[in-house]
Amino acid sequence: MFGVAKVHRRRDWLSSVSIISLIFFGLLGVGGLSSCKEVPTVDEEHFEKILLDIQLAEAMVQSYPVDSHDIYRAMFVEEILDQHKMTREQYRAAYEHYSEDHEAFQRMQERLKKKIYDAEKIEDLNLVY
Repeated sequence: MFGVAKVHRRRDWLSSVSIISLIFFGLLGVGGLSSCKEVPTVDEEHFEKILLDIQLAEAMVQSYPVDSHDIYRAMFVEEILDQHKMTREQYRAAYEHYSEDHEAFQRMQERLKKKIYDAEKIEDLNLVY
C-alpha cells in the first residue's frame, strides 16, 4: 500500500513540476516575443525630417491631375526614402514605433507645425517686397 501511495505522490509532484515549468517557459516566451519588437534604425529627429519631406510631397501631389496622384505619390515616397537611405520596411517599422510612442509622435508633430508656420511667415515676409 505504501508503494502505491509513493508512486501517486511522485506522479503528482512530476505533474505539478511540469505545470510550473510550462507556465514559466510560456511566460519566458511571451516576454521574449515582446522584446523582439522592431526598433527603428532612425532616430526621432531624422524620422521627423522624413515625415516633413513626405508631407511636402503629398502637398505637391495635390496639384497634379487626380488620376495620377497614386503614381506620383509612390514615386515621391520612393525618392524621399532613397535620399534618406531608408527602405520601405525600415520606414514602416519606424512609423509604427513612433506612432505607438504617443509622446514622441506629438513632439514631432509640434515641431513640424512650427517649421511649417515659420516657413509660411518667411514666405509672407518675402511677398512684401
